[in-house]
Amino acid sequence: MALSQKEKQQLQGVAIIVAFAVAVIFWLYWRQPKLEEASGIRNRIDSLQARVDSARSDLARGTVEDLRRRVADYEAGLSLMRRLVPSGAEVPSLIDDVAARARIRGIQIGQIDPQSIEMGSPFSSQRYRFTVFGHFDQVGEFLADVASLQRIMVPYSLDIGPAAVPAQQAYADTSGALLEVQFQLRTFVKQAGGDTLGVS
Repeated sequence: MALSQKEKQQLQGVAIIVAFAVAVIFWLYWRQPKLEEASGIRNRIDSLQARVDSARSDLARGTVEDLRRRVADYEAGLSLMRRLVPSGAEVPSLIDDVAARARIRGIQIGQIDPQSIEMGSPFSSQRYRFTVFGHFDQVGEFLADVASLQRIMVPYSLDIGPAAVPAQQAYADTSGALLEVQFQLRTFVKQAGGDTLGVS
């Protein structure tokens, strides 16, 4: 049975609509997602390439090795500070260590006066005024011992003179060579509650 002209036109119209619908469905559900996925992959590749190029540039300039070397230096410095700088709770035992060194060297401690604490960051400074009596070589050995203690203890402002007669009599010195030595001793102390360097 032959189709009329009108039926042929209707059939062509339906074919065109179906072809258009298939093209739209193809575009929306397959082609467009694939394009978006390809674009995302391209962006990731570009980002990774930029990172690789930056890393190559850093390696060419040696900055990564420099950074590692600086970090190692900082860690070594921090480790040294942990060994050398006492906490506030350690200071009384350090003063006891100084007194023990004095006894070993034959030095008589006449007076120990705590001075004001100087607050600072990351370390505070604690000072003590000492008056000691002894002979010249003993005083030198004693001060060398103090300077070689495991924690930082700095003697300064030394004032050396002959001991007064009452001191010579009190310490039973008949040589006339007894010295009276006044000095200040300073130590740096970690701030209570932790410091900015993370020293513990």
